[in-house]
Amino acid sequence: MQKVREIVTNILKEHAVDTVYFVGCGGSLSGFFPAKYFLSCEAKKLKVGYINANEFVHATPKEIGANAVVILASQRGDTAETVKACQAANEKGAATVGLTFQVPSPLADSAQHVILYEFGDDSIVENQKTSYGFKMALELLHQIEGYAGYDAMVKALGSLNEIVVKAKKDIVPFAIKYAWEFKDDSVIYTMGSGPCWGSAHQESICIFMEMQWINSSVIHSGEYFHGPFEITDKNTAFLMMKATGRTRELDDRALNFINKFNNRCMVIDGLDYGMGELGWCSEYLDPLFYNNVIGVFNNLLADARKHPLTVRRYMWKFPY
Repeated sequence: MQKVREIVTNILKEHAVDTVYFVGCGGSLSGFFPAKYFLSCEAKKLKVGYINANEFVHATPKEIGANAVVILASQRGDTAETVKACQAANEKGAATVGLTFQVPSPLADSAQHVILYEFGDDSIVENQKTSYGFKMALELLHQIEGYAGYDAMVKALGSLNEIVVKAKKDIVPFAIKYAWEFKDDSVIYTMGSGPCWGSAHQESICIFMEMQWINSSVIHSGEYFHGPFEITDKNTAFLMMKATGRTRELDDRALNFINKFNNRCMVIDGLDYGMGELGWCSEYLDPLFYNNVIGVFNNLLADARKHPLTVRRYMWKFPY
């Protein structure tokens, strides 16, 4: 937390912060959802926004100014829309923080503060992009409003890597089963609630659509009964990342219905893999767990389909 603590301290010396925005594209945006969700639930005064980088450029919110912190992410630091968003935030007088895996990079050059994160199967969870986004949210809340759960959350973050490492081993048989179950499906729906919606969204757009060319859509468990449940039949493929916190009831309600008409719903439950050890903190850290553990299934699915996760049809190959 030391790096994050120093950044926030320095920002607050120059800005009377009352607004925090998370900005990015694709997985870099969905990776911020846990941070956005946390602040939406826990902040009493801070305003929070979560927006696509290109939308931020073309429809910059009026509240972006000297009292705002804009936190942006780009894996290689060269996502054009995100770099432009950072420049737009700078021009409005906001404090900007860029999260990237690559330095030097355009985002690192544009952002006032830079965090270099770890990436890959062997990276430490606490040092990953989503974790840094969350730590920025946690530190901003604590320094601006005071947060009684700060110490407990910092401790839980430090314990998460050990839980994830063990879970990635324990989940292998389950992941193999569903990799073979889903390998020939042309459509897979992802589901989640609370902060887990962000992980479900990331799985849908980044893995199934981008990396596997499988049609997909993310369904919020609470929205399932308001339209989406009509597509449920015995052959529908679902993947749910189940909340361990307060919105778990939404997931259970959806699952109770799905199980009456379908037996092809892959449910990953953090409580089966040690997340309960984190107590009340698990609710907010669920996505950091799922974003890592789901990688075991993703690699196995790619192998079963003989479609490497690195293959692209359009990305980086055509002007867009």
